[in-house]
Amino acid sequence: MSPVDLPAPEDALRELAAEAGIHESYWDIAGTLHVASDETRRVLLAAMGIPAATDAEAMQSLRLWRERRWRQPLPPVTVLRRGGAPEGFSVPVSLAERAAAETLEWTVELEDGHAVSGEAVASDLALVETGEIEGIPLACRRLPLPPMLPEGYHALVVRFEGRATRCPLIVAPAAAYVPPWMEAGERRWGLAAQVYALRRAGDWGVGDFTALAELMRQAEGLGARIVGINPLHALFPAWPDACSPYSPSNAEFVNPLMIDVDAVPFAAHSPAFQAFRADPEVEAALAAARRCELIDYPRVSDIKHRALALIYDDLLQRPDAPENAAFEAFCVAGGARLRRFAEFSALHETMGGLPWTAWPAPFQDPESPEVEAFAVANAERVTFHAFLQWLAEEQLAAAAKAVPQVGLYRDLAVGVNAEGASAWADQGDIVRGMSVGAPPDAFSPVGQDWGLPPPNPHRMRETAYAGFVALLRANMRHAAALRLDHVMGLMRLFWIPQGLGVAGGAYVSYPFDDLLAIVALESRRNRCLVIGEDLGTVPDDFRGRMAAERLLSYRVLYFERWDSGLFKRPDAYPPLALVTPTTHDMPTIAGHWLGLDLALRTEIGIYADAEVANRESAGRAAEREALVAALEDQHLLPEPPPSSARGALAALTAAVLRYAARTASRLLVVNLGDLLVETTQINLPGTVDEHPNWRRRMTEEVSSLAAHPLIRAGVEALRKER
Repeated sequence: MSPVDLPAPEDALRELAAEAGIHESYWDIAGTLHVASDETRRVLLAAMGIPAATDAEAMQSLRLWRERRWRQPLPPVTVLRRGGAPEGFSVPVSLAERAAAETLEWTVELEDGHAVSGEAVASDLALVETGEIEGIPLACRRLPLPPMLPEGYHALVVRFEGRATRCPLIVAPAAAYVPPWMEAGERRWGLAAQVYALRRAGDWGVGDFTALAELMRQAEGLGARIVGINPLHALFPAWPDACSPYSPSNAEFVNPLMIDVDAVPFAAHSPAFQAFRADPEVEAALAAARRCELIDYPRVSDIKHRALALIYDDLLQRPDAPENAAFEAFCVAGGARLRRFAEFSALHETMGGLPWTAWPAPFQDPESPEVEAFAVANAERVTFHAFLQWLAEEQLAAAAKAVPQVGLYRDLAVGVNAEGASAWADQGDIVRGMSVGAPPDAFSPVGQDWGLPPPNPHRMRETAYAGFVALLRANMRHAAALRLDHVMGLMRLFWIPQGLGVAGGAYVSYPFDDLLAIVALESRRNRCLVIGEDLGTVPDDFRGRMAAERLLSYRVLYFERWDSGLFKRPDAYPPLALVTPTTHDMPTIAGHWLGLDLALRTEIGIYADAEVANRESAGRAAEREALVAALEDQHLLPEPPPSSARGALAALTAAVLRYAARTASRLLVVNLGDLLVETTQINLPGTVDEHPNWRRRMTEEVSSLAAHPLIRAGVEALRKER
């Protein structure tokens, strides 16, 4: 078909939406079909920058959309995979047919500085498709490249008819990295915790990297081989109460609140800091922060930032200090991305924490002369925020290396806050006026709106996935494993237009094959296992593709049930998976049995009406019965039988842990809250201020965890099976 062949005007909107990646319909978890309305299509297209307010606009946009790939010889980026069919190791090239007898010259400029070149007569290349633009016949042909090109980020240059065209070329392995022990069939287990919640003697009222290092040591003493943690993404110092790690300012950088100020090596050379630390009022404030059951984020953030600013100021007075050279090297390596993040951080506090969309217009543009002038005039403060990143990275690296036998398992959030540093620095990379969420699923029977702007899938290709690559690299650093939150987002995301709600949402496709290839490449380069959080509404063929890519599935015991409601037996779990009884968005094992989450939802009015609450309560009762049956089937039903008594809850927890440990899945991760038989919930989805999400501290000190009788009993139980 010629690229300018167009449908009837009344069909243009539907075809344009489909070609832009907007799904025509979807099935929710209850089996109900939802069809996208024309209003949804027009709103989503407009958010992508594709005019379609009228049928005439849609027709014009469709024509331009179909012509665009013919107007440039090469695509904006090409991603090739190892292990596929030989003909797949090629690049589509659009050429004028009048010059089919001409010779095409090509060069692959490798990332290591070397180059590989070749040439071919255009007419000898395999024909894919023909088209026509402005009366000029065109042909899309396949340019084969050497199959032994090294993996990496290269550039392809094609010269034809006196014109040179360049496109980024990414060569990726056939699958992601899987560690040798897992390939050999070994099953391991680990602990999971929230870093901010860790408590240690002498901390400043919030968990820090020193506490994380101690957790790694405690885990080793228990026999764990991995420690999973919440996202460590940079949040908002000027909004200290915006503490959700899943709504970060920038997911490439680290939350400086996790810095152990007392452990900064050169703090001893800072007279100002030493005086600050000796101040009785400061010590009293720290003591009060330590006593809090819920983290006092404003108090802790204020004290830490004041202390770190004093250390930084004194370091500036010692230009010959050896630390300065290391810091400078860190800034050079961080480049423009670190500089933009630091500029945003300084601007955000200068603007009193106002959302950047409310800043004076010139400062909303990171490329403006006003922003540049601000950065020059406030160079020390901008550099201070880079300094915080340096300290955080150094301490995170030390914690990750604290116990070589125990790997760090990090978590990457699905998106970023629309008012954060990422959204400001790379405004074309996200889609404003939209948020990401989910249709009705097991977590939320009415669907979810996560309040995060979706990344622009078309912009991702235009930038050769630079932001995605940087994101993976930053979060695989210091990690033995990385969890990708809502991994289905690599294939599709559920976009919710502001004002239309979940009912007005639709799925939008992403360049799935390319993104998987980049995950595989970065995974191999960083020797980092990848776990995909595949909960909720999962496309039918998705998990099979994950297995082929060697990405671990994320299996939550309470969700692994047949349509009948019965729990799946341990032998039904896939080997290439991480199994866990609970997650941060769920009640603990004990809390689940008691139904405390349902009571809390009723108390704060989350349910639409009493009927929904009663249905949820009845479902929980049936789930408890199914759990008892599953444990009994495996001869794991505890004595005493499950009840609300603490001893019975501990016995139930041990039995559930044994059940999970018995699965074939290669990796088991257990939350510390479950081992401690806690009943409070870390995060209650659907709430912001109604529940103390991301604020609750552990009752036990991290240094005593391996000796805690409940933890030892739980670990002893699971180690009987693994």
